[in-house]
Amino acid sequence: MAGLAAADEASGRWALCGAPLLAPVDDDADLVLKGETLRYDHTDGRLLIDQAVQLREAGLLIEADSVDYQLDADRGRFEGVREYRIAAGHLQGSADRIIREGPARSRYEGVTFSTCMPDNELWRLDARQATVNTDTRQGRARHSVLSIADVPVFYTPYLPFPIGEERMSGLLAPTLGQSDRNGTTVALPWYWNIAPNQDATITPTVYGKRGVLLGTQYRYLHERGQGEINASYLPNDDRFGDDRWAIDQTHDWQMGNAVRGELRQQRTSDPDYNDDFNNDFDYRSASFLESRAQLSWADQGFIASVDAQDWQRIANDESSPYARRPRVQFDYDPIQAERPVKFSIASAYTDFYNADASQAQGIEYNVAPRLSMPINALAYRFEPAVAFQHSGYDLTRPEGDTDSPSASVPIYTADASVFLERPHTLFNGVYQTLEPRIQYRNVPDRGQDALPDFGSPSRTRHYARLFRPTPFDNEHTEQASVGLTTRYIDNQTGREYLRASLGQAFYYHDDAPRDRSDYITELRLSLPRGLVFDADYRWDPEDADTNKLRALLRWRGAHRAAANLALRQQEDRGDVALNQITASAALPITPQWQVFAGVREDLEAEQTLARFFGIQQSGCCHSLRVVVNEDRRLADSAGRRTLEQAILFELELKGLGGIGDRIRPFLSDEIDGYNAERPYP
Repeated sequence: MAGLAAADEASGRWALCGAPLLAPVDDDADLVLKGETLRYDHTDGRLLIDQAVQLREAGLLIEADSVDYQLDADRGRFEGVREYRIAAGHLQGSADRIIREGPARSRYEGVTFSTCMPDNELWRLDARQATVNTDTRQGRARHSVLSIADVPVFYTPYLPFPIGEERMSGLLAPTLGQSDRNGTTVALPWYWNIAPNQDATITPTVYGKRGVLLGTQYRYLHERGQGEINASYLPNDDRFGDDRWAIDQTHDWQMGNAVRGELRQQRTSDPDYNDDFNNDFDYRSASFLESRAQLSWADQGFIASVDAQDWQRIANDESSPYARRPRVQFDYDPIQAERPVKFSIASAYTDFYNADASQAQGIEYNVAPRLSMPINALAYRFEPAVAFQHSGYDLTRPEGDTDSPSASVPIYTADASVFLERPHTLFNGVYQTLEPRIQYRNVPDRGQDALPDFGSPSRTRHYARLFRPTPFDNEHTEQASVGLTTRYIDNQTGREYLRASLGQAFYYHDDAPRDRSDYITELRLSLPRGLVFDADYRWDPEDADTNKLRALLRWRGAHRAAANLALRQQEDRGDVALNQITASAALPITPQWQVFAGVREDLEAEQTLARFFGIQQSGCCHSLRVVVNEDRRLADSAGRRTLEQAILFELELKGLGGIGDRIRPFLSDEIDGYNAERPYP
């Protein structure tokens, strides 16, 4: 046991301490008491030691001036405790006396606590009295003063603290900040360990220019589901002039094997809330916040669901998307592996709503039975299919008129693909695949082009979208989508070193706006030493000045190291619509020091949109984190954009209240692949 504890110390949270707090002891000895003079009464098992007392057992050391100990009951009283060490919580210090009430529970009087190594204490807690229970892994201190570098900084009449890594209610690491928009910021989280499957973090945050915001995070885990609620409220924002609030909650429930429920809600009091309070850093606020709820049932090929959706607009220059209030779906798609003909049916009834009164509102219903005859073999697949889709509407036009258009159309498709592979001649143990695919799709013109569009999923083409139309897509077309994919795969592990795809769609109906689509390419390259390159590129064969590029280079190293470089470009008939580059990195310099940085540049406008840099210094019993962030926000006058700055500072005292911070979630969001929980060694 002691050997395992020492190994955990060396590789876990206390790895930077340089040496174990306690060296392993002989497992054959449960308890050892030493001293210069010993008196023992065998009638009641009482042991008295007057000088140079030392008690040693697995995970515990006490050195004192004297002890009165009951060996049979494993309890006693130590006077003049020069030093004690408890491996379970990496605790050490001194005390006027220690009253051991049993193998797991002790009472300390006139005590000092620290998780730092002896003689190298960055912080120390002095308490009038404390209790430690190694079974429950919890401690309680009364009338305590916290000192950092021997300077008293905080007093509390009562302080609970964990012994080891156990969850426990108490104060978490505070956060200090400064920003142009909010002024000086002080956040002091309090963690509430409600039950083994529930907890909450309550964080009052003082904003110098606004007031006090109360934030709450509640989490639960149940055998049938899990959920999280994040809510915050600021009464009478001094700068905004009104109350501010936000809620973001997610719940997922599974009832038996067939029924599932889901709820997601995102709402704020006003469109500026995200920019003002979302970690003081969020320069990528969405244009809309989504709220949705869904209840679904699936059994033996039958699928039924009802869902509702709503949007909150938080960008002033965007039109509102359609919401569903509600949508009811019923599908039948059984597994029919042994039958030559496969039958399925999809149906949906949706009440669409738009906050923009200039848009049409109304109900859409679709029914689409489908017959197919899939032919699958080891090296090829062929599936001809025919579907019949009926779409109908009950509409209210902006001018108040009502309308009920409908269309019934057949949909003919044929999908064929071939899978070829061979051992690669240049790379031993690697085989190459060649996977051509062609899909023919014919939807006759039955007047469906005049039907309303209630915001179907985006038809922006990626390679996979060439062969997978949007749900209930009955747009008039006759087209053939052609593509080719090649992959390089490790024969032993199945690791994919390279995947490259090229595809295009060709249109044959007379009223098609063009004869063919853009060329669509995708590339994924997995390189040695943690390098991965991803890119997709489309260009218009009829206009070389119309193209779109997204490229991403990622590197994952040891010891939480990560780096990312992304480029996004879009050009429309020679006009540059987007030209941005983003870079971010987390680099460990030593086990004690880490640096973080990121930047987003608009290459066309030649200006910095956002940037941040930070540093973390960690020691045996502490971690210090500082992050400076600047992002370009819309100013209050003339649409001018300014670069605003925010600074956050955190000092974590390990073993005193656990970890509760704002910097590490920010780093995890901004640096793809960075995991703050992963230990350095």
